[in-house]
Amino acid sequence: MFLVVVVLVLMACSAGVTQGEPLLGAQASRVSPSIAFEAGPSIRVKPVSVRAGGKVLVYGSAGGCPKGDVVMLLSRAFPHAHEFAGVPAVFAEVLAGARYNHTVGIPAKRRAGTYSITARCGGGSFGVQARLRVR
Repeated sequence: MFLVVVVLVLMACSAGVTQGEPLLGAQASRVSPSIAFEAGPSIRVKPVSVRAGGKVLVYGSAGGCPKGDVVMLLSRAFPHAHEFAGVPAVFAEVLAGARYNHTVGIPAKRRAGTYSITARCGGGSFGVQARLRVR
């Protein structure tokens, strides 16, 4: 919200409007926000059910994360080679179109159950999750 307010104030200044002056007529038509929102982030997994020891493809949209950035995928179903806050993590590079994908091997000794997969990019959480069933 702060960014939207700053953009509108800057646009009003560039249209020749001084502080406290109402936007009238032609001035108002020159001040229109041009904000494009990206599609929100997503996490998908294929297949959604796998035997312990099998592999899954985790993929989706990284929302506003730029190409070349890294998506950190987190799940207790993943191998424990890397972690974030005690949760196993794997990494995927953000590709063109804010897409990412990573194939993950599920440890052969992973207990059967349903596991959530979450993600982070650019220091923030995606705020969405996928579910993976390990058999």
